[in-house]
Amino acid sequence: MTQPHRRAVPRTVTDVLLWLLATDVAAAHQPHPAQPGRCANLRCAGQAYPCPPARDAHRAYQAATNPPLPARGRAQVATPTTAARFAGWFRPTRTVVAAPPQSTPYPRAA
Repeated sequence: MTQPHRRAVPRTVTDVLLWLLATDVAAAHQPHPAQPGRCANLRCAGQAYPCPPARDAHRAYQAATNPPLPARGRAQVATPTTAARFAGWFRPTRTVVAAPPQSTPYPRAA
């Protein structure tokens, strides 16, 4: 069985499973041909179109799709001299010797 609403996934889709589910629900909840203001799906039982499942499918489609971001100039790449400046950043520069623990006198139990 072919599903005409399932076509190639657009490049802007970040969650393919959510996008496929949204397209399936949107295809199942179309306006009635004789009454365009009503949903044709039998589960909606004559609800106004767009019905809650159709609205949810639209929101899921938007959530699964990231609009392409416009390019805003060139990316800045760190040069090796800049990267070398931070080499060993998290290593201590000198050795730290911990002081030996001091014993505290405890009163003896009688």
